[in-house]
Amino acid sequence: MTAPERFEDPERLERIRQAAHLKVVVGMTWDDAARATGFNSPQACSAAVKAHVKNLARETEKELEALVQQSDMRYDAMRRRAHAIMVADHPLVQGGEIVRDDQGRPLRDAGPQLAALNALLRIESQWSDLHGINASKKLEIALNVRADVESNLVAEAVLAAAEALGLEPQQRMLALEAAAARLDAVDGEVISDEQTPE
Repeated sequence: MTAPERFEDPERLERIRQAAHLKVVVGMTWDDAARATGFNSPQACSAAVKAHVKNLARETEKELEALVQQSDMRYDAMRRRAHAIMVADHPLVQGGEIVRDDQGRPLRDAGPQLAALNALLRIESQWSDLHGINASKKLEIALNVRADVESNLVAEAVLAAAEALGLEPQQRMLALEAAAARLDAVDGEVISDEQTPE
């Protein structure tokens, strides 16, 4: 798709969703799905579906970026607070009284500083996970985002088909459950960038 999807012709967008439904849920070949939805060729049908999925992924990525920025602001605020606790003097208190040395000076309590240091370490660990600095976490986040995009695409296609057929709510639920079972079986076959049209 050359234009952003929000400017896509609604009728074409519906054909793309229907093609995805026929390929993923029903199990048709690209050729059959293309014929059923009015595409000129299986290659055009496959390319349109893949472009739709990539567009959904880009939109998801934009939403994630905004959430990451908000999280960064919260982490910065928590860092400042933890640092302020670390550098502050905390008098040692026992039984509600400040403990003093022989010259009457308050003794320092290292407990709050150690607790603030531990909190700062947890903040940094969570920040690293958020930004994918840990390679395994980065892969896990990417896979979760991709799975969500794929699931949303299939759910949209199933619900559109169910609405077009005038199915009752209970029948729609059965259709969604059947789609989920089919997805488990084919393991995201349609959305793989490496797949070639049949």
